[in-house]
Amino acid sequence: MRALIFLLLGIIIISCRNSGGKEQQHEEPATPVPDPVESSTKYTSQKWHFSAEIPASFEVFEGQLPGEAPVINFYDQNIPKDPPFAIHNDASFLYIAVLPEGFGVDAPGGPRTTLQTYNENFVLSFDLDLQNSYAYLLENGEAWAMSLRFHSPPPGWNEYGNIFVFYEVQDFRAECFSSNTGKKIPLAQCDALGGDVMKFYGEISEAKKQALNDILESLYFTDPNREREEISQLIKVEAPKADEVVNSPIKIAGKAKGFWFFEATAPVRLISEDGKELAQGYIEAQEDWMTEDWVPFEANLDFETKEKRGYLIFNRANASGKPENDRILRVPVKFN
Repeated sequence: MRALIFLLLGIIIISCRNSGGKEQQHEEPATPVPDPVESSTKYTSQKWHFSAEIPASFEVFEGQLPGEAPVINFYDQNIPKDPPFAIHNDASFLYIAVLPEGFGVDAPGGPRTTLQTYNENFVLSFDLDLQNSYAYLLENGEAWAMSLRFHSPPPGWNEYGNIFVFYEVQDFRAECFSSNTGKKIPLAQCDALGGDVMKFYGEISEAKKQALNDILESLYFTDPNREREEISQLIKVEAPKADEVVNSPIKIAGKAKGFWFFEATAPVRLISEDGKELAQGYIEAQEDWMTEDWVPFEANLDFETKEKRGYLIFNRANASGKPENDRILRVPVKFN
């Protein structure tokens, strides 16, 4: 009888242990908390005919630089200086300077390259004059500043109008080397126009860089003589659908208003989620494009990638080169 009691007690203890183990196996892992998305406010300049989304942690300044040059600054609230901000060689803080009439001072010093050879991997809603737009480089090859120029001035701007972008550089350091001796000299004695060489060192703050790039990607120009149409009134992509899984070649189909095309085509490209170009080509009108009505289009894009996500970028064929006529549609896709 005693042996039977011990046997029953042993079965009960084993059963309890197994039950506890099963509860542990079915315990759901903690759900990761996503990073908060910073809110933004739409800024519109009626005088200079552009709009952009400005993060809540940024301030906007409208005013003038010396010489009565108009400027609009988008800048981090934590900058320890007061605007206006123009062009400088101190990359310890970040901002954007919109200069509709340009500003008659030297560009930032140090090495630079055109945006035709330097790919920043952002997607703008307006076309740039890449040969006359520049990236100003740190010694590690990263751009700490950029100047953006247009093929044709936006409405109300003059031919010198441009946009300067200054990223925040951590542990920023500038040095100057004499053109005569090659030796390091004080920055106060540096004469870049005379041949002295400036070099910049540091690491770009990626999070804050993305904040400026987001402003640039949201920025668009408007025609003061007509109302801006919604993109859905200009182009509709029927295949692939948003977030659809795609394989190479991507078969593209849809319809667009006739003025989306030029000579029956319009640009399309495929980029990765971080902006790297994977393929480019043209959509082709399947009917007469010389109309203001809807015109069906088709295209095929071959690509190779190991990425998981990307975007199809549809650009209006803007033969005028005027930024207020540029339009863009992004369609998110997934890769198999």
